[in-house]
Amino acid sequence: MQQWGLPIAWWALAYGLCVGWTGCSDSTGSPSETLARVGQHILTADLVTQRIPEGLNPDDSTTAAQRYVDQWVREQILIAQAEAALQPEEAAFEEELTAYRSALLLHAFKERYINERLNTDVNEAEALSFYNVNQAFFMLSDYAVRVLFINAPETAVMDTIPRAFAEVDSTGMLEIERWCVENGAIYGLDGDTWWTLSAFTKEVPMNFYRTESQLSSRRLVDFEADGRRYLVRFLEHALKDDVAPFSAVRNEVVDMILHRRQQELLLAMEEQLVIKAWADGDVEKFD
Repeated sequence: MQQWGLPIAWWALAYGLCVGWTGCSDSTGSPSETLARVGQHILTADLVTQRIPEGLNPDDSTTAAQRYVDQWVREQILIAQAEAALQPEEAAFEEELTAYRSALLLHAFKERYINERLNTDVNEAEALSFYNVNQAFFMLSDYAVRVLFINAPETAVMDTIPRAFAEVDSTGMLEIERWCVENGAIYGLDGDTWWTLSAFTKEVPMNFYRTESQLSSRRLVDFEADGRRYLVRFLEHALKDDVAPFSAVRNEVVDMILHRRQQELLLAMEEQLVIKAWADGDVEKFD
């Protein structure tokens, strides 16, 4: 019966190899020392070393090495069993492996090519121009709002907070934020952020019965619900089925511009390589 695995003695070798994983003396063996064998497959110390993260202390390095070797042994046993159990036609993965390798190569090559050459600067004029030409991509399926809100425990002593919140500008926002933190309130005081109305009502259970009129009001909304007190101020809104405001979708605009640049960059590279390959006589087509 064939024996799978290792003698216990290998752990002593692993420990010697793992101390620092920065090198080995003659007394502990070379980095190519065999640490495990399953059938005809060999796992060497240098291969294990490559899988151990740098900067670990000796104990952690040893533990990581032991885990890797154990996992490698188990995997090789399973692979050997699979090879023995499957019919040759069931284990013929050459085409799939070739296609997978090609896909990995192309992905790695294109990713490096883009990282080395892509201009990621998008100025405001370019972004706004793209937005204006492609507004069909930015239609709203829900109302959108820029809003300030405080969701505070009902027991919190607010005193002057509602009036300050109703009149606050950017200079007074820090004081209100400090009060929120000290009183365990949930808050949204970044007036630049756009919310969909459905997302906003998950934070603030406000009832909307005349939605457009309520969103148009810039007055303070102050109400209590479920043991909480809520203060709300709408700063700006956009209607459902309208085009989203530019400020709400600027990040999406930039992403779309960069994606288009990537596609154009890759297409130009491919065309250049194809033209060169034909010109160099590296390509032939046969009837």
